[in-house]
Amino acid sequence: MEFMEFNNNVMNAPWDRCSDFYTRSNMALPKVILDQFLPSFLSPGQFYYYLVDFYGQQIRYIDPSIADILGLDPESATVDSILSCIHPEDINYVTQTESASLRFMLNQVGKDNLKSYYKTTYCFRFKVVGGNYELFHNESVFLSDEETGRISQVLHIHTNINHLTASNDYTPSLMGLKESGWPVNINKEPESNALNLHFSKREMEIINLIALGYKSEEIAESLFISLHTVQSHRKNIIRKSGVKTSSELISLCVKEGLI
Repeated sequence: MEFMEFNNNVMNAPWDRCSDFYTRSNMALPKVILDQFLPSFLSPGQFYYYLVDFYGQQIRYIDPSIADILGLDPESATVDSILSCIHPEDINYVTQTESASLRFMLNQVGKDNLKSYYKTTYCFRFKVVGGNYELFHNESVFLSDEETGRISQVLHIHTNINHLTASNDYTPSLMGLKESGWPVNINKEPESNALNLHFSKREMEIINLIALGYKSEEIAESLFISLHTVQSHRKNIIRKSGVKTSSELISLCVKEGLI
C-alpha cells in the first residue's frame, strides 16, 4: 500500500493565507502563568475540580467553577450534594467503578506499593445549570502519602464533554500516572448474590481505617476509643460479614459498594 509523501507546504498553506494575523519578527511577550492557563488549554470542555480527604469524605478545596457548571455554591457544597447531581441511571455504574478501582489497587497493586499516583477515568451524566443532564468525563486521582503509601486524598476532575459526544460506552480505566496503565473491568454481581450487610456508623469508620491499613492500636488512637472497644467492634464486624480475615472483609465491602 502506497502512502502519500508528507508535504510541509500543505500544512503551512493555511498559515500563509492568514499572514496578517501574526507578526513577522521576534518580539518579547509578557510572562504567561502556566498554572493559571494550562488546565484550560488541556481540558476539552468546561471543568471543575475538588479535593477530598479519603477518610471522612470532607472536601478540602473546591473549584469556584462548580457554580457555573452545576449551580452549586462552592462555599457550602458537599460530596453528597455533588453526587446528588449524577443521573439516577448512572449512580450504580459510578459506585461499581469506584469499587472496582479500589479492589484492583488492594488486590493487584497492594497497599505497600501505592506510593505513586493512580487515576480512574470514566464518563457519566450530570445535571447541569438549567436542569438538563449532560455527559461528563471524570478523573479520580488517588493521592497517597509518600511515607506510608496509604491513600490520603482523592482529586476529582469533572469535564463537560457533551459538546463532543452524548454517547457513553461505560468503559472505565485505571492507570498509574508514574507507571503503565491497566483496564478495570466492572463485573456487576447478580442481584440474587447481593448481601444484606448492615454495619453501624462506628463499625463503618473502623472498616474504612482497616482498608487504609490501620492496625487496631492506630484505629483506637484515631477514633479516641479504647483498644478493647476496637477489638470488640472488629469481632462484631467479622461475625456480621461472615469472613475470616481483614483482607476478605475489605474485598467483600468493596465488592458490595460499602467502601
